[in-house]
Amino acid sequence: MNEIELIQEKVMPIPEQAKMIVVRDQPSLSMANDFYLTIRALRKEVDSTFDPIIKKSHEAHKEALNQKAKYEAPLLMAEKYLNGQVTAYHQEIEKKRREEAELARQKAIKEEMERRKAEEEARIAQAAELEAVGATEEANSLIQEAVDDTQKPLEVYVPPPTTQKVELEGASIKTYWQAEVTDLRALCRAVADGKTAIACVEPNMTVLNAQARALKKEMAIPGVRAVPTSSMASTGKRRAA
Repeated sequence: MNEIELIQEKVMPIPEQAKMIVVRDQPSLSMANDFYLTIRALRKEVDSTFDPIIKKSHEAHKEALNQKAKYEAPLLMAEKYLNGQVTAYHQEIEKKRREEAELARQKAIKEEMERRKAEEEARIAQAAELEAVGATEEANSLIQEAVDDTQKPLEVYVPPPTTQKVELEGASIKTYWQAEVTDLRALCRAVADGKTAIACVEPNMTVLNAQARALKKEMAIPGVRAVPTSSMASTGKRRAA
């Protein structure tokens, strides 16, 4: 029987043996205490058996990762360079397309406003002619139409940009969005005011737990309390038999 098989024979019955102990009085407490120390001793045996194996495997894994990184590094460098070249060109083209679209939109708006102005002037001139011959009602109707047209929202057709989009074969350009917190206090106020979800902020439990350990009952942070928990710990000492 090898070392691992011996460990297996010792540790596998432990859970069921532990369940047979129910702490109700001092004798059962002493029994639980002794069995706990036995378990701690077995854990040390497990450590001494498997830690060298784990260390050896870890070193082999680390070396394999180093070798992979060695051969992947030049590829990543080249990929990063080309990525920068392509995305910079893509951004330049998209900027041109946006500028072209904005110029086309402004031109379409100007042409629509000029058309409306010409129609308005023509109606006013026609209304003046009708007014001159006594057709007041018709003249007022034309003037009202002119007024109504000026209040309508502008609806213009903007032709698509002539600058072609960047197209790749076997690859694509993706746009990623990420949040940047510019004012943490403002974000916390927004959560407190119900303007955004509480999931947008997360307590720093490392800092809070450190303060709880240091201050214990004296910890006084709004919305936080220090909570004690208990667990057995080995002191390394056992009663003499």
